[in-house]
Amino acid sequence: MSRSDIYFMPLGGGQRVGASCYFLRLGSSNLILDAGTGMEDTVIFEPDTYSLITSPFIQSLNQINQIYISHAHSDHVGYLPKLLKSAQMCSVYMTEMTSILSEYQLYDRNYIHTKAYKGKEKERLAMKYLLQQTVTVSYMQTIQCGQYQVTFLPAGHIPGATMLLFEYQNRKILYTGDFSLTHTPLTDGCMIPEYEGIDTIILCGLHAKHPHYRKKSNTIYKTIRDIFEWVKKRRKPIFCRVQQLSKGIEFLKLLNKWNETNNLKVDIYIDDSILKIVKKIEQLSVPIMTEYNHPVHDRIINQPHILISAKNNYNFSLEYEVVKIDFSLHEDFSGMEEFIKRINPKLAVFVHCAPEYEQGEDTIEQRLMTDIECRTQCIFAEEKEIYKL
Repeated sequence: MSRSDIYFMPLGGGQRVGASCYFLRLGSSNLILDAGTGMEDTVIFEPDTYSLITSPFIQSLNQINQIYISHAHSDHVGYLPKLLKSAQMCSVYMTEMTSILSEYQLYDRNYIHTKAYKGKEKERLAMKYLLQQTVTVSYMQTIQCGQYQVTFLPAGHIPGATMLLFEYQNRKILYTGDFSLTHTPLTDGCMIPEYEGIDTIILCGLHAKHPHYRKKSNTIYKTIRDIFEWVKKRRKPIFCRVQQLSKGIEFLKLLNKWNETNNLKVDIYIDDSILKIVKKIEQLSVPIMTEYNHPVHDRIINQPHILISAKNNYNFSLEYEVVKIDFSLHEDFSGMEEFIKRINPKLAVFVHCAPEYEQGEDTIEQRLMTDIECRTQCIFAEEKEIYKL
C-alpha cells in the first residue's frame, strides 16, 4: 500500500439510504465524508466505524484528520456528535448555513426546546463543545489541508448544501452528497464544475437504479392549488403535516408565493416544529415569512386557514382536513445522467442508492455504456468494502 494511494470505503449509506458516512484516504490523510444516521422500521441505525478501525488504515478514530459534512439532513449529519466523541483530534468543515441547521437538529431541539434534558448540564455542555469544533466555509472557497486541497461548491438540494472537490497528486475527486440541478424555492441548483480532468465522482445516487423515475414538480403545485381551493371555496381549515423540517420550510415558501401571486390573503399558521428553524434560516438573510404567517401560540382565528407542522401527533381544537405533504428534493435519473455526462469522469462511484423498483431494470451504468462519448466506468460501492481509486 503506497503512501500516495487513494482509497474509499463506505461505512454506511452504500447500496441503501441512511447513515451516509464514507472514509476517503488521500495518501496519509484520513477523511470522513458525512456522518449520518438512518431509520428502518422506527429503529435508528448508524455507520459501522468498527470496520474502519479493523481495516489496514487506522487503529483509532482519533487518527481521523478531517470530517466534511455536505448538508444538514440527519442521514448525513445525525451521527456527527457520536463520531466526534471518538474522533477528538479532527476538524469538521461545513458551510455556515449547514452549521446553523445542524446545530438546531443536533443541539437546540434536544437541549433547548425540550424538557427532556433538564438538569443534564454536563451532557449539554459536552455537546456544545463538540459542535464548536466546526469550521464554517463559503462557496468557492479553497482550503489547503496538508497534502491535498478542497474546494466547496454549491450543491443545490437544500440551503447550505455543498459538493467537495478534492485535489491530490494531480488527481481530482468530486464528492456530491445529495444534489439537484434545478432550483428550489430556497436555493439555486448545483454548480456543475467546469474544471478539466475530474478523475472520479463519488455520487449520492438515490435514483441511480430507477430509470423511469422523474421528478414531478407539478404534483406539489397541484396539491397547493387544492389546499387553497379547500380553504377559499369549501371554507375548511387545512392541517398540512410535513415529513422533514427542510421540506416544511420549502413548502411554506411555496404556499406564501401562491398566496401572494393569487392575492388570496389566507392566514397560514406555523407551529414551533417549523417556526424555530425558519427563524434560524432568516438570520442568514433568507426571507421566508410574510404578513400572513403567524405562530401557533398566537390565537388561531376561527375561520378557514392553513396550519403547518412536522409533528406526528397534534391535538386539534378545530376540525381540520389533514393533508400529508411529501415531495422529492433529490435529483432524478435523467438529471443524474446529465450531471455525469457533462463532467465525464473516468470513474463514478455510486453510494446512497435505493434498491431497484423492479428487478432487471437498467441502472445508470447500463445507460452510460450506450453513450460512445462517455468514458465513465461505474462502481456501486458496498458498505465495508475497500476500493482503490
